[in-house]
Amino acid sequence: MKRTKKATLLFLLLLSHASAFSQGNVAFFAETDARQVVKNSYFDVSFTLQNANGSNFISPAFQDFIIVAGPSRSTRTTMVNGVMSQSMSFIYTLQPRKTGKFTLGPASIEVKGKRLKTNSITIEVVEGKEAEQEVFIVAELSTEKAWVGQQVILDYKLYTSVDIESFNILEESDYQGFFAQDVRRFDGRVIKEVINGVQYVTKVLKRVALFPQQAGQLTISPLNVQLGILKDGGARRRSFFSTPEVRRMPISTEAVSLEVRSLPADSPPVFSGAVGSFQMTAAVSQDRVTTDDAITLTLAIAGDGDIKRVQAPALEIPEGLELYDPKILDESFYESGTSFAGKKVFEYILLPKTAGEYQISPAFSYFDPDSAQYVVVQNEPIALSVRPGINNSAAVEKTDPGSKQSITELQAIKSDTELSQMGRSFFASPLFWILGLLPFALLAGWQLFKQWQFQKGQISQEETRFRQAKKTAQKRLAQAEAYQKAGESRSFYDEISKALFGYLCDKLHIPLSGLNKANVAARLRSEGFSETLIEQLMEVFQKCELALFAGKSDEVGMAAVYEKASDAISKLELGKE
Repeated sequence: MKRTKKATLLFLLLLSHASAFSQGNVAFFAETDARQVVKNSYFDVSFTLQNANGSNFISPAFQDFIIVAGPSRSTRTTMVNGVMSQSMSFIYTLQPRKTGKFTLGPASIEVKGKRLKTNSITIEVVEGKEAEQEVFIVAELSTEKAWVGQQVILDYKLYTSVDIESFNILEESDYQGFFAQDVRRFDGRVIKEVINGVQYVTKVLKRVALFPQQAGQLTISPLNVQLGILKDGGARRRSFFSTPEVRRMPISTEAVSLEVRSLPADSPPVFSGAVGSFQMTAAVSQDRVTTDDAITLTLAIAGDGDIKRVQAPALEIPEGLELYDPKILDESFYESGTSFAGKKVFEYILLPKTAGEYQISPAFSYFDPDSAQYVVVQNEPIALSVRPGINNSAAVEKTDPGSKQSITELQAIKSDTELSQMGRSFFASPLFWILGLLPFALLAGWQLFKQWQFQKGQISQEETRFRQAKKTAQKRLAQAEAYQKAGESRSFYDEISKALFGYLCDKLHIPLSGLNKANVAARLRSEGFSETLIEQLMEVFQKCELALFAGKSDEVGMAAVYEKASDAISKLELGKE
């Protein structure tokens, strides 16, 4: 009985594996480790069958090449998320007979009675030259020009014509002006390339994702590396009886520059700093509420740009709903493929003041570097149904004017006793009613006047932000002080940076897209502020950048940074010095 159960279990496991195997796509393709080679050198070509068992393999004709080795055969099996994939490869090592361009035709193999063919491969064979440099390293940027906040990939690539035993990075750039993140997962295969007639073996030693934080010509200083090169005739592998003979060789990259441009000034009102490619999703905690409830609106923004630059999008809320300042629920930065991506989640609290039917349409804008244009993402409108609550009698009257209580229910109980008055009383007199209603009339008049001003454009959104600039900055400084007391240095410097940049953006009427240290300094000088104050602000910005982007947080200096930031805002409020 036990054997039967074990056999059944084994059969089910094999069946599930076979089912998972069958889910993969069958493919048969050709690959090579070099598209260009020098005469008398070697290269590998492989023919790989994935997710199938094949037979009767037929290689292409190699009339223009000498088969140095092969075909060797290798198999590989992987399991990802419960799905098994298998590959089988036939590998040849070839040597060119002559120079020129040659095409390797397709190989073929039989799978379940059907013959599959690979793609063709073109190989260029050139005359070889003696290497002027046996080994060198270069810093390669994915682009020569970028926008502020755009992700740029930097590869440190090794070229060698000799055997490398080891490498050690001695000194790396501090990436001044960038937010930098090491990319851990990238294609680190060894590839053959021909440079000026010399065949090299190449390998990416290090990959960094860079996000420029300011406009201008930014320079990346050299990377210094120490190589361990096998001496001629030295043993290739370390064993109990032999140790490879290596010589140490220092090499370094040349400094490279990146031209960083400021974002265009015509940014949409809902632009909040995102540069790259992004998506947004919106959701509410509930869409049917009463005036006694609160609504939570969550906006999730994800993309391949610097997620720290993304601020909470401004929301247009219909009259009858009250909006509170948003807070950040989540901010994450992670590798996606061979680059970085990020996600930021904002939470907004809405309080319904009056009953009715409402719609809110969250919108988010980002700058697309490929098209050099701002893109606006807007979700479908979210419908909200608000019913009167227990603690909101005004809402009853607005939503259901016909629902009125009878006068008898509101009247006091009248007794049979009648009282006569000795003379004319102040109560219920015309003066009494005038004085009693005057405050309400003045309040209503003031509200109508403010509404008229707003409609006529006399109080613009920019003026409102201008007046609220100091109040908003003080809130952020208070939050920074709390982070300082808690010893959370990174959050402290982030809040200080936001307080200063947000204050200057509102106070100096600088659009968010053009907000950087250079623009701030130029505007302050044009407004007549002293160089001492400008230098004080630049010093605070620099300390925040070092803490946020270079990881050089100084917990001891937080108090001094707080004092300088607070003092700078106070001086700016007083006006020109």
